[in-house]
Amino acid sequence: MIITNVNDGQKALYSVSGTLITVGDVTIDLQQRQETSQKVIDICLDNQLQTMREGLGAWYVANVIIPPKQYELVPSGEKDADGNDIMKEQEMPLDMSKVELRLWGLPADFDTVEQGDAEE
Repeated sequence: MIITNVNDGQKALYSVSGTLITVGDVTIDLQQRQETSQKVIDICLDNQLQTMREGLGAWYVANVIIPPKQYELVPSGEKDADGNDIMKEQEMPLDMSKVELRLWGLPADFDTVEQGDAEE
């Protein structure tokens, strides 16, 4: 996973387990959210700067950039008229080394202890 610190300041706590990422209290299954084009998921604080949630809010906490799905050609088990394998596309698992987590500095008075048990 690529980790980018966008600016200065204390960052949200995060953890990664397989294709699950948790930032603060927000957990996202990256494999399930991967699409045929790049997907950006924003995690922000609400207007009171207290609660993290997925989507736009008053203060950016993180952006998760998921690369597009990749496919490989594999034999389908069928042959064409010339006896050659007929190939089909098969979706490849998400390559976590290509996922980027961009972390933004938190407000000075934000308490990361309230974010749950996620750790870097």
